Amino acid sequence: MTDSSRRAYNVFVAPNGQIESLLRDLPDETSARVFLDRLQIDQPHAYQKLVRDSGSLADCLALATWSPLLATTLEQSPQYIPWLARERADTRVRTAEQLRESLARFALTNSSLTPAVLFARFRRRELLRIYLHDVRRAHTLVETTEELSNLADAILDYALGLARQTLDNKYGPPLCEDEHDRIATADFCVLALGKLGSRELNYASDIDLVFIYSDDGMTAGSGERDKVTNREYFIKLAEAIGKLVGQPAGESPAYRVDLRLRPHGRDGALACSLDEIVKYYDQTAQPWERQALIRSRAAAGSNQLFSQFAGAVQKYIYRANVSVKDALASVRLAKQKIDRQVERHATGFNVKLQRGGIREIEFIAQALQLAHGGLDEWLRGAHTLISLGRLADRDLISEQERTQLSEAYVFLRVLEHRLQMEHGLQTHTVPENEAQRSLVARRMGFSSGSALEDFNQALVLHTLRVRRAYDRVFAENVEDAAGPSVFIPEGESASATAREATVIHHAAAMFAAHLSKETSEFPVDTDSVAQLLTDTAHHSANPKRALALTARVAASVAKADDQIGLSQSGLIALVRLCGASELFGEMVAANPALLAVLSAPARKLQQRDYRAQLRACVDAERTFSAELSAFRREWSKLLIEIGAQDAAREISVAESNRHQTELAIASINVAYLIARRELVRRHGRIDAGPRIAVLALGRLASGGVDYASDLDIIILYDSLIGSPISTLTRDEAYARLCELLIAALSSLTREGYLYRVDLRLRPDGKNGPLVTSSEGFLEYLKQRSAIWEWLAYVKLRAVAGDLELGKMIETHARHAVHERAAAMDGNELRREARHIRGRLEKEKTRLRRADAIDIKYGAGGMLDVYFAVRYLQLRDDISDEGDDRSTRATLDRLAAASSLETADYEALSNGYELLRAVDHRLRLIVGKVASLPSIDHSESEEIAAQLGFKNAAALHEALIGRMQAIRATYDRITQ
Repeated sequence: MTDSSRRAYNVFVAPNGQIESLLRDLPDETSARVFLDRLQIDQPHAYQKLVRDSGSLADCLALATWSPLLATTLEQSPQYIPWLARERADTRVRTAEQLRESLARFALTNSSLTPAVLFARFRRRELLRIYLHDVRRAHTLVETTEELSNLADAILDYALGLARQTLDNKYGPPLCEDEHDRIATADFCVLALGKLGSRELNYASDIDLVFIYSDDGMTAGSGERDKVTNREYFIKLAEAIGKLVGQPAGESPAYRVDLRLRPHGRDGALACSLDEIVKYYDQTAQPWERQALIRSRAAAGSNQLFSQFAGAVQKYIYRANVSVKDALASVRLAKQKIDRQVERHATGFNVKLQRGGIREIEFIAQALQLAHGGLDEWLRGAHTLISLGRLADRDLISEQERTQLSEAYVFLRVLEHRLQMEHGLQTHTVPENEAQRSLVARRMGFSSGSALEDFNQALVLHTLRVRRAYDRVFAENVEDAAGPSVFIPEGESASATAREATVIHHAAAMFAAHLSKETSEFPVDTDSVAQLLTDTAHHSANPKRALALTARVAASVAKADDQIGLSQSGLIALVRLCGASELFGEMVAANPALLAVLSAPARKLQQRDYRAQLRACVDAERTFSAELSAFRREWSKLLIEIGAQDAAREISVAESNRHQTELAIASINVAYLIARRELVRRHGRIDAGPRIAVLALGRLASGGVDYASDLDIIILYDSLIGSPISTLTRDEAYARLCELLIAALSSLTREGYLYRVDLRLRPDGKNGPLVTSSEGFLEYLKQRSAIWEWLAYVKLRAVAGDLELGKMIETHARHAVHERAAAMDGNELRREARHIRGRLEKEKTRLRRADAIDIKYGAGGMLDVYFAVRYLQLRDDISDEGDDRSTRATLDRLAAASSLETADYEALSNGYELLRAVDHRLRLIVGKVASLPSIDHSESEEIAAQLGFKNAAALHEALIGRMQAIRATYDRITQ
């Protein structure tokens, strides 16, 4: 054993075992040990202070194991360790302004450094804090990339100020004449494109910049130098900024600055006047250059100048007269060029550029923006995830595609971050070496002995989904986009086309190999099974969907390693389920083991104890990842039981919602159990508590959870109990417990995920901590909460954790909200409720397709009912109490209290009943959606038949009539 190893070993077997406990579950224990060893040798004083501070020790070890690059930063600059200890508790995303102030303070205390070195060191210090919040999951991907972008903005702004001061001293300020012929100073703007432009910067991104100035003219001159033209001044200014930020000065630069996207590329001037650059994009720019402007904004300098530029070039980016085909062809050509370049140099999977990677997601969004943004301004967003959401809202991609693309984008961007932050390199390639790849898997959150396998499967799953969506969007024609058709319509020959027959026959062969011959009532041969598939599909809700999805399930069965138990009744149930629900068809295709659920004898859902069943499945597991896998497998079985009976019309909408709500509540409670167990594994014995309460809002609170519903929750801890972990503060301990609980519910594993958890309604929203004390929450309600929050909190309901604590908080919160509402002027309460509702309607429905009916956000939609009900509850002090807190039950209470007239009650009740029925059927078919498609769409016809309407036109007519009645009632109540 070497001397250094002996010193390290002596540390790690310290009597309290603290360090060993911290190291146990780190992805890369070796890097953490090396960090401590080096720190002990090179910085013994800092080392001694660190090992006495358990919180800082845990943070530094986390950084060392996730990023050897940042471990080196801490070794070389140990003064950052106490700084990090002060900063880590504040998880709010720093704005560019806050970071500029931090940079100014950093400059004062490091006045001997040259600006270039100052910027590089400041960025490296801030990365410690940002990456710690990232790996601790205190920040989402969106928050991380936003803060990285804000950091770049702050440095660019500071560099602009320094460079401009230097040039003003030499040449005087650049002058021009304003619109009133008065002498003014010309404006300058640092234009950000690419990931910085969309506020999606990663840890090792180049920053793509273009420099523009407002007016030609001359500088004022100074004692040092003669006057120069504004053009010369601003070119010098652009050059100076590029050097300060992007050129090494004894250390690596703060950023790699890429100026190749400026007009005329490398041959163009570093800075262009506004008139010059607008003319370029009008007459000379290539389509890909205009596409790049989708993600553009002012990173530093004059916002007014950027607004002028953006207003002038919008018509060249988004052209109203461009055909969808031409817009897609232009983007497809750019991607094909990338593919050819990548293929020539490929040495491993490139998460950014290869098939199924980040660039394909971005190009899907940008292509559809270019194709439709000319007539629909709302689609002109820069951020990829926001753009995907808006495209789904406009039905340009399906809700399922939006979900899958968003999940893939988050997964691939986080993977990109883990690759880059190992050594600070601009890499996008997943290592092929098994040991290195296994380390990446663990840093991605995959643990246990199957980490590498789980990671590989997740990567394949996401990239295949991206490829499928990309191929559909860029398909040459509708037939290619839709994929193979396997249904033989009425009126055609009894024999299918060769292609259709092949698909059916292949699926039948796969199922025949797994069908139980003992329980089957017909011969188990391929032809008999094929006839069963065709006959059952023909009588399903959507025959074409039934056979297409059944064929996909068959393909998954063929690839399964284990024998899958399948009965004749199970196969019939599968085909019916696929005909009724794309959502569940895809679910079974992804996990063919669920066929066993469909083949099992039917049991009444009323007999289910969801919490007991979910808990039983995780009790035997001993690791976090194993618990999550078992949890997801059992949850999927329970959900598909509900879906199968729902699709067979054996339960009502209300019963389906009730069972899904019970399943969601049980899932939160079991996730809390898993989180507590993992907290013990990571930190040792729990000393006190923990005691938390999970309070629900929205559908979860009202008992209306439906397929693909988010879980809107607030997590609170008991103010009277100390920290459950002696080595952590109370806030730190509960924050980690909360992170684990959320991960148990929403982390994506090989088995998928359970729910999206929405914590945005917590105190102070995304800027507030994930978990709050009970006392702090009630104080927030009494002192700082806004009216729009009251409208949400009026539905607050304790659902999980310590229900005694939760119900106590719920009671106090209800009183606080109603007391504040009672103390407010009634007209102001009414105006504010109407204002919030109107804003949501404007944001969500502006320029929506005219032939679709927005059942949630549109005039007379479900939000009209929600806002009317909640406003009346606050106005008349009527609380939701008891077991039934559904919207329908609340309407009954309001009517009984004379808050609603009979006619208004009937309009809201009848309209809401139809809206929820349509919403439920849409969710069952495709997942979470907000609008009923046009009359000629198959889904409208399908839902009309299920709800007893003659045809889609009759459904649309009835729905429009009831929504008009809801809007008239809403207006009477709130005007």
